[in-house]
Amino acid sequence: MQVLSLLVHDGWGVMQRITAVFTRKRISIDTILAGKCEKEGCARVLLASEHPQFRRMVEQLRRVHDVLEVEYIENDAEAFALVRSPLGRKTVAGKAAEVDAKVESETGAEYVKAYGAL
Repeated sequence: MQVLSLLVHDGWGVMQRITAVFTRKRISIDTILAGKCEKEGCARVLLASEHPQFRRMVEQLRRVHDVLEVEYIENDAEAFALVRSPLGRKTVAGKAAEVDAKVESETGAEYVKAYGAL
């Protein structure tokens, strides 16, 4: 599974503009996670897909109005977490028990976890 992490402006129509890029290229998105993030007025969007052309979408998404940052994360794991701590933001991937243990060790950190969906 391949994952894209996007930092976007938190506004009306942003998800429509993002998904329109995939629609035009006929690439399906298997999982979408979105929510408020570490920066005021912004949201974090995680997109996952097994489509072979998914990695090429990084450059396409960087051109979309309201997309501030795009990061490609290769992920062959059964569980995935995006963790925000005072030290910064990081991704954690692996077996479910491993991800749980790593997230729990981050005292006071905020996180988003997904199991089997990615």
